[in-house]
Amino acid sequence: MRAAGTAPDPESSTRSGLTSLGEVGCRYQADEIRPEDLPMIAAEAVTAGLDTPTLCELAGLPRNADARDIRDAFERALSEAGIELPDPGLARRHALRRLAVRLINGEIHLPT
Repeated sequence: MRAAGTAPDPESSTRSGLTSLGEVGCRYQADEIRPEDLPMIAAEAVTAGLDTPTLCELAGLPRNADARDIRDAFERALSEAGIELPDPGLARRHALRRLAVRLINGEIHLPT
């Protein structure tokens, strides 16, 4: 915990932003994130301290921009940040794991 009135560690914010962006990349590959949500996610990553040219470009795109343009910008932004997209099969396995955790935690229920 940081002391009141002190600024957060920018390097820590950037690492956190990279981790979050990597998770988004995995969820993107598993078709859990819609392209129209990616500009806002990019804006949040920029706010967290990530600064790549394409990430900033993506953050400025409107939600109703062409989905292909959004996808292309997102994939370029990940590449610029040094984040590799996982194989779609691996991304789906991670999605199943997240779903199982939510089921075990009682966050979702199976239909009866």
